[in-house]
Amino acid sequence: MIRSIRYFLLISLLISMTIASSITAIGNYLLDEQVIQPFLDDHLSEVSYLVSILSAPNVGHSSQPITGSKNLLFQVWSPDKKLILHSEGAQAGNLSGVKPGFGDIEIGNTAWRYFAKIDSTTKNKIIVAEVYEIRNMLEDEITRNIVYILLFTYPIFLILIWIIISVALRSITRVTSEISNRASTYLEPVKEENAPIEIQPLIAELNQLFVRLKLAFDRNKRFAGDAAHELKTPLAALKTNAQVALKSDNDEDRDNALQKVLLGVDRSSHLVAQLLTLSRLTQSQELNDIALVDLQKIATEIIADLVPIALEKTIHIELAPAPENTIIQGNDIAIGILIRNIVDNAIRYTPYDGSVVIQILNRDNIIIFRTSDTGPGIPENLRKRVFERFYRVLGNPTPGSGLGLAIVSQIAELHHARIKLSAPSNGLGLQFDVEFHQADHK
Repeated sequence: MIRSIRYFLLISLLISMTIASSITAIGNYLLDEQVIQPFLDDHLSEVSYLVSILSAPNVGHSSQPITGSKNLLFQVWSPDKKLILHSEGAQAGNLSGVKPGFGDIEIGNTAWRYFAKIDSTTKNKIIVAEVYEIRNMLEDEITRNIVYILLFTYPIFLILIWIIISVALRSITRVTSEISNRASTYLEPVKEENAPIEIQPLIAELNQLFVRLKLAFDRNKRFAGDAAHELKTPLAALKTNAQVALKSDNDEDRDNALQKVLLGVDRSSHLVAQLLTLSRLTQSQELNDIALVDLQKIATEIIADLVPIALEKTIHIELAPAPENTIIQGNDIAIGILIRNIVDNAIRYTPYDGSVVIQILNRDNIIIFRTSDTGPGIPENLRKRVFERFYRVLGNPTPGSGLGLAIVSQIAELHHARIKLSAPSNGLGLQFDVEFHQADHK
């Protein structure tokens, strides 16, 4: 199990480089044994040959050539420029004029490398030369063998790197295979415990994505089920009333049945509209088209539209004067839906001849949208549940879809607003507060 791809590659490549370097070192050792050592042995042999010459009894008394190596020659010149000792073939070239030290010279169309020195005792000039071709052959042989070593080492190094990378990427391949082979509905998290630390952040982000997708799928599935359940009853009622109208011979009964059909259509249309609104809101993780919104202006427009509904029930509806600054930051359409649902609920649940008072307050940079009504109110133990979708307080005869407050809650959450339900100071009805943060619009 690889805990870290980085450390695994580092250690494995160091090991493979050590193996490759060891092979190269062994190759150089063999090269030394096969090429360099024989060359040095030849030089030892030639040195022994020179020693044997210099130790001969007639050294310094005879200028006769001395047979030796064909690749090595020498000459010994006296201070008066007489050749007193030389190897066979060396008499063909007069090397007495070369300067002491190392140098290059050509003898018989052959390049030689020489070394010359003056003997400190006899003052004789000793010149030793070697055919350059020997050096070139040695260089060529060493270069050729090094190339052979590299050609042998590189494939081994390549195979080692291939194996190391394949092993290092095996964990990534496993995760890729696990994700690619998943069914579209399988959104369980990918296991992280056996993954290298380098890809654990990627797996964590994938798991977060799977969680969000699963929540979205569950939400949509639940939403579809709830919508189908809630639409079943009004549609069944529509069908029943339509059948009554078709079969009725009495005009009054037919008209009553058709009126119920129209009322059922209105309720179903309202329910569908609320469902579509809630669907769009629940799919949003954040608001779009954020701008500065005047809460007082939007509330005035919405309440003006709802006044006729309040007048039908002889309900007194009032928008109290607002403070100077009622600006918040948000989406004006969403804020309008929130205000409409709150005020519409207050009108629906307030009995005839009741009152609904809307206030916009500014307290310590918190803008409060407050609605107070004289309806039946909501028991304290149910004030959290009323924001659940399709939930309605038992025994309440007022028609509704049970989605209005769920929509209000979702919009408030998207605006980072806070909702408070309480009883008004007179203890009658319900006080509904939504607290927004005041916008800095300087």
